[in-house]
Amino acid sequence: MKRDSIKLEKEERKWIVMEKVPEIKIKLTDVTERLDEGYLLLSELRKEANAPVVKARLLNKEVIAIYGKEAAKKFYDPRNFKREGAMPKIVLKTLFGENGVQTLDGQAHEHRKTIFMDLMTPKRMEEYHRILDKNLTQKLDRQQGQFELFDIAKDVLFRSICEWAGIDLSQLTKKEVDQLAEYQISMISSAVTNPATHIKGIDNRKKSEKWAQSLIENARINPVAGKEDVALYAFAKATDDHGELLPIDVAAVELLNVIRPTVALTVWIALMGHALFSRPDIYQRLHAEFDQLQDSFIQEMRRYYPFFPMLPAFAIQDVEVDGYLIPKDSWVVLDLYGTNHDDRMIETPEVFRISRYLGKEKHISYDEEYEMIAQGGGEFKTMHRCAGEWITLHTLRVFSDQLVNKYQFSIPEQDWSIPMNQFPTYPKSKALLIKK
Repeated sequence: MKRDSIKLEKEERKWIVMEKVPEIKIKLTDVTERLDEGYLLLSELRKEANAPVVKARLLNKEVIAIYGKEAAKKFYDPRNFKREGAMPKIVLKTLFGENGVQTLDGQAHEHRKTIFMDLMTPKRMEEYHRILDKNLTQKLDRQQGQFELFDIAKDVLFRSICEWAGIDLSQLTKKEVDQLAEYQISMISSAVTNPATHIKGIDNRKKSEKWAQSLIENARINPVAGKEDVALYAFAKATDDHGELLPIDVAAVELLNVIRPTVALTVWIALMGHALFSRPDIYQRLHAEFDQLQDSFIQEMRRYYPFFPMLPAFAIQDVEVDGYLIPKDSWVVLDLYGTNHDDRMIETPEVFRISRYLGKEKHISYDEEYEMIAQGGGEFKTMHRCAGEWITLHTLRVFSDQLVNKYQFSIPEQDWSIPMNQFPTYPKSKALLIKK
């Protein structure tokens, strides 16, 4: 493929030559088939273009896809890209909600993000760990016979994050609690799917937001002293960057932005089941060297398995990525799955290596990071990196400890396949276990 060269004058007045982004033409009749490639779509387009940056028109929208550590550094730099208006409406209406922190930029984003970060103190993370460990123990102690790890995780995670967030579920019936937990999963699974499921997801978000709004309203009427670092009360009194109290509907969206992503970890727990119980070698090594390998296992799991596929933004200036010119105003997506499987930076990325991150776990979890970006990259406070990453780490620590050390399971015959054209994806069997 012939590529045009473009000259760009930098501020220091040095001339550099950049390539024009190659474009893959997709026939209208092939769009459905291409989208069915799921998590692998962007990597397949790169292969066809024989380039690390590629442009295509999908669903009548032109998109430039980038990936890798160096591309991620450029993507998260607020001088290069903005998030405002970049997220497709279908995703906002189900997954993220309107006017949430993910859609903001600049001072408004930093101010809103601080509210989330102030909830994630070491003390509060220890409290979350304790609550989750207690609830999971109680659930597994009562468990008899065969069960889906997916379903157990969904229930325990919803109840635990609500307890941690200051939400009292005791006045609700089991059916009502189960419904609310299912709504959180529905908001995720309906973001990119068929129209019927999408409509159901929109309805379930509305129901969830109505519930969250009632919680915010009640918390404003009945504030509790000393609960400033508890999510419900923090969002009830939260203000925007102009000092105005957040509208109830926005505060409710942000409260759900703590609850929904935590329940979404149900997906990773099912994938943990795949890692541990479809691969006896991984289980046996982790069991034998648990203290040394637990966090490395967790980080490799977050890298290896598909989770969120990509993130969108708009270029606010001409940007160079991997030697290619990204023109100003381009709609750009960062391929998260592709970045986490980038063979330019990661040795044998197709292999699950339990010791891959041994000695590097804390760097990945707490420092500015671009190479392994399962939940976004960059710096926590100012960039669009998930504030709940520590909740994720503690969740995976609790589940891995209990699944490996505290209980024994037999593994029934099941379908361990993980469909790459499903979002979010997890084993088809939802990880079936039998407690011994």
